[in-house]
Amino acid sequence: MEVHLNYHPKHKSNSRTAVWIGAGVLAAVAIGAIIFIIVTLRSAPMSKEEARAEAGIVYDSAAVEGGWDNLSPEEIAEKLNEKVAEGMINISMNTAPYFEDGKAEGNVMIVNESINNYPQQVEFIRNDTGEQIYQSKAIPVGNKIEHAALDVELPAGTYECTAMFHNLDPVSGEIIGTAGAIINITIKN
Repeated sequence: MEVHLNYHPKHKSNSRTAVWIGAGVLAAVAIGAIIFIIVTLRSAPMSKEEARAEAGIVYDSAAVEGGWDNLSPEEIAEKLNEKVAEGMINISMNTAPYFEDGKAEGNVMIVNESINNYPQQVEFIRNDTGEQIYQSKAIPVGNKIEHAALDVELPAGTYECTAMFHNLDPVSGEIIGTAGAIINITIKN
């Protein structure tokens, strides 16, 4: 096999020029990358406020730095149990209140048990229509409403409802937790 190489001085200078141009481009990219890395590493970390403004992420204001790494498993379980107990809603009422007629008071027996941590507000919502037919005012911890009239006059019949118990912030009155139970309200006449 015979190979012929054609040598021409003009081709040699073009390949040298291409090599120099390639080396120049490569050097420029490398210098740019080095400058970028230096600037990035020297800039201070962003504060939460700066991160919010730049990223559009809304960080939780209750978040604090740290984790569970400095607590034993027993201490972690204790802290979690405290949080669960703090948010518990104990609900208690007559699940079959009886009303003599649509205007009368019935035996609702709504109790905000003394083991609760917050005042409660209770409302009855008809399951068939979604209509709210009763709403209490705030019931202090350890207090009860034995009898109450509905806010709406209903004709005789039995109505399946959901009793919604709302834990209220003791200062603002805002709802901070809710639990519900199915009840059956009977209107005799």
